[in-house]
Amino acid sequence: MTNPIVDFLEKRKQKPLKEAKKPVAEIEQEFKIAVWGASAANRASQLSLVSHPGKFSHPDARITPVLFTGEYMPDGYVRSGNANAGQDVVGNAAALDVYAFLSVVLDDGRNVLEHFEANSIELKTMLAVDDETFATWRTAFLQIKAVDEGAKTHTNVKQVYFPIADNTEDYHLLSVLYPSGLMNTHRERIRQMKFSDASKAARKARNEQKYHEHGFADLPDVLTQHFGGTKPQNISKLNSNNGGEAWLLSCFPPELDETRPHLPKRDFFRSLRLDKDSRFLLEALRRLLVAGDKNAEITRQKFLPQRDAILEQLFDWVLLKAQQLQNYDAGWSSREGFALPEVQRVWLDQGYFSNRDTVDDWQERIADSITQWVINRHKGNVKKRSPNVVMGDLEVKKFQPLCFERLQQAEALA
Repeated sequence: MTNPIVDFLEKRKQKPLKEAKKPVAEIEQEFKIAVWGASAANRASQLSLVSHPGKFSHPDARITPVLFTGEYMPDGYVRSGNANAGQDVVGNAAALDVYAFLSVVLDDGRNVLEHFEANSIELKTMLAVDDETFATWRTAFLQIKAVDEGAKTHTNVKQVYFPIADNTEDYHLLSVLYPSGLMNTHRERIRQMKFSDASKAARKARNEQKYHEHGFADLPDVLTQHFGGTKPQNISKLNSNNGGEAWLLSCFPPELDETRPHLPKRDFFRSLRLDKDSRFLLEALRRLLVAGDKNAEITRQKFLPQRDAILEQLFDWVLLKAQQLQNYDAGWSSREGFALPEVQRVWLDQGYFSNRDTVDDWQERIADSITQWVINRHKGNVKKRSPNVVMGDLEVKKFQPLCFERLQQAEALA
């Protein structure tokens, strides 16, 4: 059975051996467990294990170390207790090798720090020290989790005055701190989404217009925030691991349409204008159809669900535009200059909803029209483009039931 602690020290001594600034015998002596462990124990007090470092707010902020471990609750909130995020370390950057040692995972899956907390025989055996030395080291290393009595904030930390309910004179003064563990986990998930081998393979397939079973997801308008300048290690260990970068998701408000929707005078479908979302969906449909046509290995079980998912989103886009008209003033389609077909009038104008029973098969006819509109827009999107796959009347018959189902669901929710 290997000793992970010996392996850790063996790796760390390779750099000084390569630099050859000291005699080999001296380096070998420094990296013996008894010698290096004693040095690390003396330096452990220079570090603090934290969940919310203060230096993300300002490099000169000096606050009481905050080590928070929340409990999981199925409440749907993004918070420390509900995310499996690791902890961070702040303090003297020159002593970060101590934290690296405490993070070494032993054969049972627990790290060295957890073994010190448990006062385990296994760790004592691996360190090969006597009881007194082990007890001294244990006390020293566990200082990394020590929390000072009384919370102390700093003028350089962002602060918020939070009024107390039903009392206009009293307030809480909150110091807003960065949850660096959450930030690190958040960054890692985005990195996996963008740069994992599976995502790279899916992007390559898209560029080559080939089918890919899973596709990929992306996040637009991600902002990079920098901490620590040329010395990210002075902020925290996780910040150093990430090169001083954190990624922020866009939280801009949505771009809403004008308050009054465009009112179609003679034909709802002729008045529909493509926007960024609908163009994206039409292009996704074109790429999928081309990829499916070029790859004979694609099974119907893999291809059809993806095709139908894009079609459903296109149908929903049309239904959303229709909903804007349905929520507008009743009777708008009876104004002077308007001449909508009766089937569209009972669908779009709430002033005529009561007449729906008088129009035969109005939902089937609307579903036909929506499906035909999608097919026509697809034809326009692939026109004079190569390669492409053209759809026609046969596809209208195949897709109409899917559209009819989406229409019924939309009407049931209205």
